[in-house]
Amino acid sequence: MNRDNCFKVYDQQNIEYFKVSNPMKTMRGKHVITDINGEGLVKMKKKLLSLHPTWHLNSGPKLESRLATLVFEFTMLKKKARVYIYDHPFPQEDDDTKYEHMRPTLYIKSDSTGRDFKVFDEITSEVYADISKKAMSTNSDVLVEPDNYSVSVNPGVDVLFMVALALMYEFALSDIES
Repeated sequence: MNRDNCFKVYDQQNIEYFKVSNPMKTMRGKHVITDINGEGLVKMKKKLLSLHPTWHLNSGPKLESRLATLVFEFTMLKKKARVYIYDHPFPQEDDDTKYEHMRPTLYIKSDSTGRDFKVFDEITSEVYADISKKAMSTNSDVLVEPDNYSVSVNPGVDVLFMVALALMYEFALSDIES
């Protein structure tokens, strides 16, 4: 995935759904998901100093309120990430947020190739989204280019949130592999 260029997310009818850009090309790797009119919806931001690859998801009027943190775990046999979701009032973007005391709300786990992964609750085993690096299938909700990730989101689940988690997972995986 070329993270420096803007790319688009399409729905099942091949209509543009979101745009993803890297307007702030820094070491920190900030990416913004916008609607089709260019309005910023969420910002994904890499944490620089961390034992494990870590990404923050921000939203709000100036994209400064931290909604979630994704912490990537990597071994030779498994690729997995914990997702911590914050309660309101949300911490600010640059606050030194401690999430270690929190129970991860969601997990993202991939097969050994890293091409197929799912977002799920480890306690209830409820799956919220399936992500596959393949051509879009008829039951997919959105397609993320240029790597053609097919994202299938269960009813009642926030598509934007699942797309953001899938992208942060891919960005963390790319950081590890590079």
